Amino acid sequence: MTSLPNNYYSSRKSFLVWLIVLLLAYLGTANIYRSIVSMHTSSILISLAIWIPVLVFILTIFFGTGYTIKDNVLIVKIGPFIADKVDIRDIWTAHRTYTLLSAPANSIRRLRIKYKGGEVVISPDREHEFLATLKQLNPTIEVLV
Repeated sequence: MTSLPNNYYSSRKSFLVWLIVLLLAYLGTANIYRSIVSMHTSSILISLAIWIPVLVFILTIFFGTGYTIKDNVLIVKIGPFIADKVDIRDIWTAHRTYTLLSAPANSIRRLRIKYKGGEVVISPDREHEFLATLKQLNPTIEVLV
């Protein structure tokens, strides 16, 4: 197999996920604003101590979910966490799914990658390029999209 340079594909972000993130950001900001207006120092500090880390964590997950192809390995990351590492030579199929099950994907339009030892559901932006790269590294992958 040929080795390719590092390829990073961020997770596609659907309208529904954007809506949820914006709603959470609004709730956090409204809570902090309400605490500031009430002028209770302890309330302000508690709101800031709770909502700022929550918002940073959510935004890190939202913008940091992505997939890297490096040295014949697909690395699936959720924010700062590595969720899965899949040897591309072990992948059997990649097919379309619209499952709502929890997955390292920020979109409902997803790919289910089945490989020796399991499966992972992802939603790469630039999906056709992603699949072409996988096929270049492992021509036996059955792609059904």
